[in-house]
Amino acid sequence: MSPPESPSARYRFGTRVLDPARRELRCDDVPQQLPARTFECLHYLIAHRDRAVGRDELVRAVFGRRAVSDAQLAQIVLRARRAIGDDGQEQRAIRTVPRFGFRWAADVEVIEAVSTDAVRDPVVRDVMPQATMPVDVPVVEATDDEAPFAHTHTLAANDDGRPFDERPFLGKPAAHKPRSRTWRMAAACLALAALVVGFVSWPGRSHAPAALAHNAPPHAIIVLPMQVEGAGTAAWARLGMMDFVVDRLRRANQPVWSSEATLALLRTRDRAGDPQRVRHDTQANWIVESRARNVPEGWDVTMTATDASGRVRNGAAQNADLVAATRLASDRLLVGIGAASPAIALDAPDLDERLQRAQSALLANDPDAAQTLLLGATPAQQKTPLWQFRAAQVDLAAGRFVGGIDRLSRLLHTDAFKKDAPLRSQAYALQGMLLVRLDRFADAERSYEQAIELLGATTDASSLGRALIGRGAARMAQGRFDDALADLGRARIQLTRAGDRLSVAKVDGNLGILEMQRDHPQQAVAAFEKAERDFQAMGATLELAGVRNMLMTLYLQLLDPAKALAVADRAWAAREHLHDPTVIGHLHLARAEVLATVGRLREARALVEQLPDGLIAGPGDADRLHYVQVELARQTGDLVETARLAETALIDWPGDRNPRLRAWVAYRLQDAALEGHLPAPGNDAALAGDRLSEKLGAAIRSQRAGHPDIADAHYRDAVDFAEQTGIPGTIANAVIARAHWLMDAGRLDEAAASIGRVAPWAEQDFDLSLLQVELYARLHQPRAWQASLEQARRLAGERPIPSALRAASPGGPLANAAASR
Repeated sequence: MSPPESPSARYRFGTRVLDPARRELRCDDVPQQLPARTFECLHYLIAHRDRAVGRDELVRAVFGRRAVSDAQLAQIVLRARRAIGDDGQEQRAIRTVPRFGFRWAADVEVIEAVSTDAVRDPVVRDVMPQATMPVDVPVVEATDDEAPFAHTHTLAANDDGRPFDERPFLGKPAAHKPRSRTWRMAAACLALAALVVGFVSWPGRSHAPAALAHNAPPHAIIVLPMQVEGAGTAAWARLGMMDFVVDRLRRANQPVWSSEATLALLRTRDRAGDPQRVRHDTQANWIVESRARNVPEGWDVTMTATDASGRVRNGAAQNADLVAATRLASDRLLVGIGAASPAIALDAPDLDERLQRAQSALLANDPDAAQTLLLGATPAQQKTPLWQFRAAQVDLAAGRFVGGIDRLSRLLHTDAFKKDAPLRSQAYALQGMLLVRLDRFADAERSYEQAIELLGATTDASSLGRALIGRGAARMAQGRFDDALADLGRARIQLTRAGDRLSVAKVDGNLGILEMQRDHPQQAVAAFEKAERDFQAMGATLELAGVRNMLMTLYLQLLDPAKALAVADRAWAAREHLHDPTVIGHLHLARAEVLATVGRLREARALVEQLPDGLIAGPGDADRLHYVQVELARQTGDLVETARLAETALIDWPGDRNPRLRAWVAYRLQDAALEGHLPAPGNDAALAGDRLSEKLGAAIRSQRAGHPDIADAHYRDAVDFAEQTGIPGTIANAVIARAHWLMDAGRLDEAAASIGRVAPWAEQDFDLSLLQVELYARLHQPRAWQASLEQARRLAGERPIPSALRAASPGGPLANAAASR
């Protein structure tokens, strides 16, 4: 077995060097751009070059989830080979081990990386941090040789592996006839994760002591970014020291805005930190300004706090170390506003600065720079609680969710960490965010509960409010709406008390999610339209992206594709401001669905097929990808491909994960098999996750079994259920399915009455317009048939209009077939 290697080790093979710490591959000393999963594949195979790596093991290392097909893994291996000049024929470096997996075959020289101390300070941008969304986590013992940012996955892989054409039920393709449109609420339930990502706040280093007096002033303190001057200016200090001062104030029992909320506010003011304008916009009690000058003796730091009545309090200090000077100045400022300095253990000076630099990089949306800074700490420093906590934040920002959970699990069980209740509460909140990213909502709820318990005896209203948002979101995802509403109500009170305007807006956005989960799309739209305006006004980029993703889904559900496309265009235009890979992935999928719905199939397919590695981070994201792929195939009229994709998606899809979306994919399979005259699939159990899908599936089974009366009753029941919801998309689904059944049975008067119910929406919905084309052909109404056909052509885009409908002039084959029944 290969000897343990340093976390900073690099691997040279031929003319190339793989540097895991920098996540970089260089060829002849020239960096090569690699997708995240391609890099992970190379790194894992090289790190385990002493043996063959099994397929399932490599899947866990690269994807961290179960829903991975052989084709997906083969594509990653192909990209990895191409990146290093290898191929599947020669296999000089990556060799296939038949019926097992892969093995690294090239010679490797292990070299040490250059010191990260030589890395320049990251360029700090005025951008919000990557806020993220919504057990007993097993304790994993760490060894001294463990890489600080190693990927440690605990998920099992269990792919079926059977090619689709070996499964029994598919037959020959048949002429396409649209039978049902998309059940948008199923996708909306899954898209919940995209919004929860932005609506659960980021836990910074700031935290309050466990025992505080309950006498907080009515309005919170706002700390503006530090102004840094002089030769050798430390760019990181502008945001890093701002966050450091926020931490000192909060530890001293002072209600203070989070750094993220302040930065969001300033972005709406052209990045200007005008104290008077800030007070006008926020009604803050104190505005804290700070200035650091690089002088021959080291650093000269001055701080000024001004309250609403014009009172001014100052604090100043000099020290060779910037962090030490800021600590002394802020403590002297605290004395001026009547608060005692917090009693905390001081970190080693060089570690303290390194941690603040890393936090600055996180606030500037640069997790790679934060990771590089952390890796520059000594091995002893890397074992400290604060280093480990900051590393877990980097894990979250970089998408290493399982690794971050494992790190926090080890940290939370150490004796040193158990004694630090404030930091422990933040760690539980961070653990909750990581668990939500993996769709482990019940586990996330328990983590947030532990954070809330620790914060309950404090006056840290901001942290408590954000933890309540997290637990409410986790409960909402489990369908426990009353409990979620109670948490969100408590959160709003706490955050209003703290003056945290951004987090209050997040609460309001979560209330929109709640309406969506309750199948009240009209109310949800109103809430999200307001949230979009609020977040845009505050420059809250991540939250704005989440709201827009949900609005796209809701407008499609309300059969308003024009509005959905307008939102999709706004969201796409702002994509360059997004850095979180999961949020970017959600944007790709939401836009692809909108484009497919308006008939722009080539663009939609390109978005899906060209998804960069790392954007589909969790199993829930993979589920939505499968759904969009099935929908694209359906829109093109390819029934066999629709059925194939749906069946493939359902193979390893557990019943307790996104059951509504799973049910709708199962219905797409049933419907495509019926319409394409394919053998009946055996996926009836999956339909139970959604009531409408279950009813329509039961109708199809009865129809296949030759029981028309029972089928008719099921179709009628489906329409009655849909009408009770009052949701246009739900009603359209049921009406389309029953209308086709009625027309095929020759019951044209009943079909016309049912289709008349959805006729107003046919002007903007392609499937409903096609339904009218068929009805008028069967009813021998040439003018209405021609008008509805022209309407369908206007809406079609790149979607095919079935030849049978285009040629079905009144009195033609469709009409005659109906009349002969």
